[in-house]
Amino acid sequence: DDNDGGILWSVAERQEELVAIRGLAQAQPLVAFLFNEIAVNVAWNDYPPLETSTRLTELVEGASLGVVDHRAIKGKATKLLDKLGSSEGTSVDWMILEIGGRSDWKPLRNHFITAAANSSLIDVFDQDEGNQQEQIGIWLTDSLHPSGAYHSPQRPYKENETRELTDILLSYDFGATLIESKTLSILARKRLPSRAELQRDVSSHIDKAFKQLRGGIRKLKEGVEITDRDGKVLSISRDKPAHAIVLVPDSDLIEDPQKYGLKFIKSFTAETGGFAHLLDISELLRVVQAAEMLAARGKTTTPMMAFDCYLIERAKKAANAGTLCIEVLLRFVEE
Repeated sequence: DDNDGGILWSVAERQEELVAIRGLAQAQPLVAFLFNEIAVNVAWNDYPPLETSTRLTELVEGASLGVVDHRAIKGKATKLLDKLGSSEGTSVDWMILEIGGRSDWKPLRNHFITAAANSSLIDVFDQDEGNQQEQIGIWLTDSLHPSGAYHSPQRPYKENETRELTDILLSYDFGATLIESKTLSILARKRLPSRAELQRDVSSHIDKAFKQLRGGIRKLKEGVEITDRDGKVLSISRDKPAHAIVLVPDSDLIEDPQKYGLKFIKSFTAETGGFAHLLDISELLRVVQAAEMLAARGKTTTPMMAFDCYLIERAKKAANAGTLCIEVLLRFVEE
C-alpha cells in the first residue's frame, strides 16, 4: 500500500469464477458488485466490455481448482505483488487488464431488523463510517441472544444527562460482553492515507478503546443504571467476568502486536476481572460462527453460552501465544 491506494487480490476456487473470467476474455458485458466485510452487497456498477483476450482464455483453461491453503497463498501473493511497479517486477510475466474507471457506484441500502424490532442500516456511503462498523457488529451479534444486542446503551452522566457506556452490549445470566468499535475515517480525507498512517491511527484508537472498556466494566460493577437509547432500563449481568472486545477494521493494521502481550493481558484482567479481546470484523465473524456451530451440536447450549465459552477459550490461547493479536479457527474432528 502507498499513497495511491492498495491492491486487492483473490484466488479462483470455484468453477463459477472461471466462467466469469472467460466472459471477460470474450468481451461480454461486465457488472461489478461490491461486498463489505460480512459479504453484504453494498453497491454495484456496470462497465463497458473489455477487448477479447486469447491469452486470458488460455490462462483460464490451464487453471486448476480445489482446496486452497490461503496462508501459503497469501505469502506467495504478497511477495509477488510487492514486485509490481518495481524494477524486480520486470522479470515477472504480468497480465494487466484495466477495468472500470467509473466512480458512480449505485449504493444498496441494507436493513437488518433486530430482535428488538429496530432497523440496523448498512450503507457503505454513509459519512458516519464509525456507525457503519457498529452496525456490522450488530448484524453479527444480535442473533446470539433472544433480547438481541444493545446498540449504544446509556449510563448516567450529569443531571438529566446520559453518556454512552459502550458501542454494543450483550448480556445473559452468566456475564456481559462490551464491544468498543474503532474505525478509520477514510471518506472524509482529502487523500488516501498511507498504510503507516493508518497503523498509527489504529494504535491510538485501540488504546482509547481499552480505556473506555475499563470504564464501562467499572460502571457495571458499581451498579449504575444502564438504559437503552429510549430510556428503558436494561437488565445486565454484573457479578460475572465480562468480555471486553475492541473491534477494528483489519488486524493487519495493528502496528505493534506485542504491545498487547501477556503483560497487558494480566494488567487488564487484574483491573477489571474480565477478558480482553482484540478482534477485527473477520475474526468476530469467525467467533460468532463458531458459537453457532457449538450451540447447534449441543442439547442445552445456547448461542450466547457458546459465544461466552468460546471467547474464554480464545482468551486462554491468546495468553499462551503472548498477544491478543491472534486468529482462531474452529474445526471439528469427526469420529
